[in-house]
Amino acid sequence: MRIVTTKELSSYKILPFDLYNEANGKILSAGEVLTPGKLIMLKNYSKLYTEELFSEGAKGEKSSSGRSGLKKMLNFSYDTLEASDFETVINRENILKIEVQIKIKYYYRKSLDLFLQGYYEEGLLKLNSLVSIITGDLFKHLSKTKKGSQIRFLGEYDICHPLNVAIISGLIAKKLEFSPIAIDNVVLAGLLHDIGKLEIKLPDGSSALLSTHEDEVAKHTTLGYEIIKNKLHLSDDIAKAALEHHENNDGSGYPKGISSDYINEIAQIINVANYYDNMACNRTPIQISNNKDALRTMLELGSKRFSVKMLYTFIHMYNYDDPKDFNDMII
Repeated sequence: MRIVTTKELSSYKILPFDLYNEANGKILSAGEVLTPGKLIMLKNYSKLYTEELFSEGAKGEKSSSGRSGLKKMLNFSYDTLEASDFETVINRENILKIEVQIKIKYYYRKSLDLFLQGYYEEGLLKLNSLVSIITGDLFKHLSKTKKGSQIRFLGEYDICHPLNVAIISGLIAKKLEFSPIAIDNVVLAGLLHDIGKLEIKLPDGSSALLSTHEDEVAKHTTLGYEIIKNKLHLSDDIAKAALEHHENNDGSGYPKGISSDYINEIAQIINVANYYDNMACNRTPIQISNNKDALRTMLELGSKRFSVKMLYTFIHMYNYDDPKDFNDMII
């Protein structure tokens, strides 16, 4: 076993050995082509190893039936998914084709299932592939519209909200001219910002992913930070995005009540995207029905709630006159 760096890996076209992380999870297999997207993904790991850290016995390896079940769960890719296999609500106004909307939601649903089963490393691999899809083909289309209503996924909150936050956050980062790697990190942070809710069990047995009572799930920020740092072994910026995305510019947020520039930059972006999408999903005390009302409300909240830089970057991305009712977009 030895530590390998991403600089060394960039010298290979074909990976000559299996690649593992600190949690003994295999990231890539020998023989895989090291595409630019994979190299960018690997930079999210603090350490990479050429072999597993422990023997099979020491790891407490899952049973053969468990391995078989995991293999079945992992046996999907965006290209092989059939849109007809997943029934879901779609946005008739979305600039993306219906089939693309369905496949993106289906892919994320299957990735989320891996996290729900406790397969964090495997779920992360799938999410990194989704990041490449979002920042590649999807952004080429979504960057063309000036209507916020045309970029939103509608329907199941536990699927659509992380996707919407990731996409909107990534587009803000793109508008701010972040580097491609930084944009990927923002999108990944958006997909993971609520991951701490997976470990919250509410008294009534309902899922924290779907709860509208923020006080009951407030600890998801610290739980998310711990998952991202200790189970996914991602960068501190991505972990802090989960920890601080409910911090407000005036210090009135949680969990620490920090303010202004003390809030992580990615968290500042996600704060804007998260509040916007939660409003659009009617999951805040402020009820709105369309994109125009959402933008007006966010401007009224202004610098008390949001970073001025992130808020106005978001506001200027879209046409203020976008009065189409969200409920009228659903088919």
